[in-house]
Amino acid sequence: MRTGIAAGTTALLVAALAACGGPESAASNQSSGTQDLNAEVADQTRETAQDVVTPQNGQAPSHAGPSPSQRPRPGGGFNAEESGVEGTLAIRIRWSAEIVQGIPAEGLTTTVHKRLARYECPITSSDEAPYSYFAAFDNPDGDPMAATGAYQPWWNEDCTGTLKIEDSRHADDPTLAGPEPIVYTHGTRPFSTADAPLTIETDLNKGRTRYLFITPNADGFQQDAVKGYEDAKLVAATAAPMATMDITLAGPIGGGRRKFSVEGGTVRVDWTFRRKPIAP
Repeated sequence: MRTGIAAGTTALLVAALAACGGPESAASNQSSGTQDLNAEVADQTRETAQDVVTPQNGQAPSHAGPSPSQRPRPGGGFNAEESGVEGTLAIRIRWSAEIVQGIPAEGLTTTVHKRLARYECPITSSDEAPYSYFAAFDNPDGDPMAATGAYQPWWNEDCTGTLKIEDSRHADDPTLAGPEPIVYTHGTRPFSTADAPLTIETDLNKGRTRYLFITPNADGFQQDAVKGYEDAKLVAATAAPMATMDITLAGPIGGGRRKFSVEGGTVRVDWTFRRKPIAP
């Protein structure tokens, strides 16, 4: 468990963001995994139009043990958890988009993204601090110790999971006779995010929690061959078009959901938080 940050926190964060920005695959495929991803897309239509869901009404699962942060803090907000409380974040990211680029008279390219990432992150609470660790992210050239208040960071360890993609790319060139082939890219690959320097921070005085999810990526996805056009090859892909998802919700650490509008579609992220049961 960490109880503080070194002066190099900003550099670590920049390195983590760079690591997550691997090249994106621009194609997809209709393999056996399509049904799973289509089910995920169908599930999106059954969700409410609400973009944000507050963390489980501020309540921890009954099996997760006591939650000191649920108790009111004098003057408002929450008390900090004890240092060293362990838990797990289970995160799901779904990217669904259809992007059309080009000029009709000269040719159009339609790219479809269907991607689903599922992963878990073990996290541990740190000591309450009078300064914000996220200040180093917001103001990389400033002094992160300058912020005053009451904050509690939760540090994550190595997050692991899988990324499934079913992408496609179709070019339509009006100067060529006949339909052009669709290039498919598909597969499910494991990934590891390594040790990202920042994950979650609760502003204890203001009674709100900020989540910084770094977008995972993986390589080794199969881009199918198209005779006369492209050879088969393995490519890399990211779970979403943005490097990070920065979300602030009212209440102590918990689960939540957010929808982002992106080019041609949406990215949806939802997560749950479970404290490690306290041994009897």
